[in-house]
Amino acid sequence: MSAFSWEKYRKYTVAKLQHSEVLWEPYWHVVLEDTLHPELFEICKQNWPDMASHQTRKNPLEFNQNRAIYIPEQGAIDFWQEYYLNIMEHTEIQQAVYGLQGLEYAGDRWTTSSLWEDYAGYGVHNHYDGHTMNLAWQVYMYCDGGEQWGTSLTDEHDNEIKRFPFRPNLSWIMRVDEFAWHRCDAITCDIRQSIMIRYMNKFK
Repeated sequence: MSAFSWEKYRKYTVAKLQHSEVLWEPYWHVVLEDTLHPELFEICKQNWPDMASHQTRKNPLEFNQNRAIYIPEQGAIDFWQEYYLNIMEHTEIQQAVYGLQGLEYAGDRWTTSSLWEDYAGYGVHNHYDGHTMNLAWQVYMYCDGGEQWGTSLTDEHDNEIKRFPFRPNLSWIMRVDEFAWHRCDAITCDIRQSIMIRYMNKFK
């Protein structure tokens, strides 16, 4: 039996989702403060993998290489496997996410997940995500460079319209379509950590 109170942690985040507001400018997105239960957030920090020994994937060569990636459901750390099953892909979480205005729950979706650890020089140019994805949800964990290193919402001409502040335990959810342009400026700080879950267009 797990030592973690997953039902309590899950109900906390479900309530956050149920009381959140969908924002429509410049396109569909949601911002959540204090996304994870405070206990769970601390446990996530305590169990953050040492990427020197636990990295499970690197960016493809055509992408910026200043990022280390750990895949929760594939890695050897039991806590992150449990996190994936009990938070990221769990039916109650998916139902709460797809209960947001403008969405509809039609069954559990396939998910992909990553723990990202970015280093100085990492950035992503202006783009929108691939058509295989339906929603992206990123939880901010830690950045030694301050709040300015969050994701920017842009237009197709790379004009910044809004930037999410990189605050610990803040998260954003973005609906993936051809209007959802965004970028991440190349960071000048030493380290930035976050959790990403993507809900795919394919159902289980």
